[in-house]
Amino acid sequence: MNFFEVIITPEAENDLWEIRNYIADILLEPDTAREYIDDINEKIEKLEYMADTIAPVPDEPWYSRKIRKLPAKEFFIYYQINENRHYVFVISIIYKKEIKTEF
Repeated sequence: MNFFEVIITPEAENDLWEIRNYIADILLEPDTAREYIDDINEKIEKLEYMADTIAPVPDEPWYSRKIRKLPAKEFFIYYQINENRHYVFVISIIYKKEIKTEF
């Protein structure tokens, strides 16, 4: 098992603030906002020891960049590993909106 230092990029930090602000201030659900942020932060902490157990996203352009994603509540945490330096860079936290295709 590898251990990694987790680094949250400024973009991902901004995503966390936007998620918190939207849920707490727009939806007027501060308790839900706290619950979501806590869950996301717990999942981010787990990347210290489990980041390399998740395969890269199979779609391009993420696959060639070795971007991985971890679910947390209604969001995906996107991250990239630097194996040589044992860093995990959390690069974005995005709402996992279900896309319905109609035929």
